[in-house]
Amino acid sequence: MSADASGYFEDYVNRQAATIGPAERALMGTITGVVQEVIPGAGVHWAGSLRKGTGVRGSDLDMCVASNTPVDVASRKKLRTALAATLGRDVRIQPHVVRVVAGEGIAKLDLAFANAAFGSRPLPNVDPFHNQRGRQGAARAMKLWTRAGNLPRISGWALEAIVVHLDQPGGRGGLELFRRVAAWLETTAKPADIEGVLRAANFAQWPVTWSAGVPGRLEALRNAARALRMRSPAPEAWRSPDEVGRWLCP
Repeated sequence: MSADASGYFEDYVNRQAATIGPAERALMGTITGVVQEVIPGAGVHWAGSLRKGTGVRGSDLDMCVASNTPVDVASRKKLRTALAATLGRDVRIQPHVVRVVAGEGIAKLDLAFANAAFGSRPLPNVDPFHNQRGRQGAARAMKLWTRAGNLPRISGWALEAIVVHLDQPGGRGGLELFRRVAAWLETTAKPADIEGVLRAANFAQWPVTWSAGVPGRLEALRNAARALRMRSPAPEAWRSPDEVGRWLCP
């Protein structure tokens, strides 16, 4: 892998990284104020890809409410009403989150609860991505690639889990790791392999309906990986970060 190709790749995926800017900080402050009115003493933290460093521009936002006592259903309803009134946006109750619908330049936001009577979702484990620039870059590339290819929707956490699985024991550069993942999807991975990785990463109880969707998603990824490998210019011929974008997201 040439140093130039790796550098161009890193430059491109870093340009696409999600950032916490003034609008996001203001939103965090507003939501924290509302949460603490409804749930005194609770804290609000960034969660999901922003916390792991794997988010890309336009990604959904995730926050997590941490409280000493379990949040009950009545408090969740009260919080939904208060957020809708304060933000002036549609806010909905989902099974395990309170969802703020996208609008006015801000992506959809899910507010989960680390301690809840209706289903807890603790802060994600960031250790697999902490100071792991190669994994972060490969995960961002996976998200950009699958989004641009109009593939069946694949959750970000699932793509992240595959990246970590293929980077054992760790330490690969972003481009090397991304190409390793693409090659695995094209030539080696079977539905049982994908399911095993995802079960281990996120779910003790695997929804049976999810198994039925794995083969079709894998086949779409396999076809996209094959097209990626054949696309020109290949990484060895790149002359700028823009060529990375044309290769990754044609």
